[in-house]
Amino acid sequence: MTLAVGDAIHHVRTRMETEEGLGYKFTFSGSVYFERMKEKGLYSTDRKEIERRVDMAGMTRIFSKL
Repeated sequence: MTLAVGDAIHHVRTRMETEEGLGYKFTFSGSVYFERMKEKGLYSTDRKEIERRVDMAGMTRIFSKL
C-alpha cells in the first residue's frame, strides 16, 4: 500500500456495502478513515515523503498527462 487514495477507495467501498458501514463518515480529516490511515502508516504531512510515495506509485503529474 503506497497511497491513501487507493486504500480509501477500496476500504470505503467495501465498508459501505455493509449495514454497519452505512452509519460511518469516511473522511481524511478525522473519523473512521483518518484512524485507518494512521494505523496503516499512510498519514503524513511531510511533503517530501508524500512526493516520494506518489513517485513510487507512478502517479507523479498524473493529471497533467490527460
